[in-house]
Amino acid sequence: MGRCPLTHQTDALKILYELRAPKINRSCDGDGEGQCGLTTPPVRGHESAKQSRRLKTIAERARESCFTRLIDILTQLISIEQDFIKSASRHETSLLRCKDSVDLKNICLRMALGEGASRSDRDLRELRDCLRLIVSNLLDYVRDENSLTSTVTRHKLRELYKSFPDI
Repeated sequence: MGRCPLTHQTDALKILYELRAPKINRSCDGDGEGQCGLTTPPVRGHESAKQSRRLKTIAERARESCFTRLIDILTQLISIEQDFIKSASRHETSLLRCKDSVDLKNICLRMALGEGASRSDRDLRELRDCLRLIVSNLLDYVRDENSLTSTVTRHKLRELYKSFPDI
């Protein structure tokens, strides 16, 4: 639970928040002054109104719900780690392998670069499995600690592990 993994997890969380945000078009005027502004997509009568109000399928809603749940889990995980680091009696910087958090960040980057930033079931499963692995590794570490802080952290991590959605 050192600084390296937390940095990558925080970066991954920022990427996920950007993926969740609604898409807004950037427009720049062509006068060479480089003034760019945020605009909404152009509207063309009744057809565009239909597209903007398109109902989502049940599968799309389920993916969105799962994605939101995974973001919540990552947010809670970062909070638990930060609390444990602040109150731990011994401060080690390599408690969690940095590789797992780098993998998490890479999964998030790949999702962001995906076509239309759509979330497939495969992406969500990979994200979930990576987060589960991180939580599991943290549980293994905290089990070896013998303090009140580790007991509280262990309980929080167990509850978090139980809360992963099925995909």
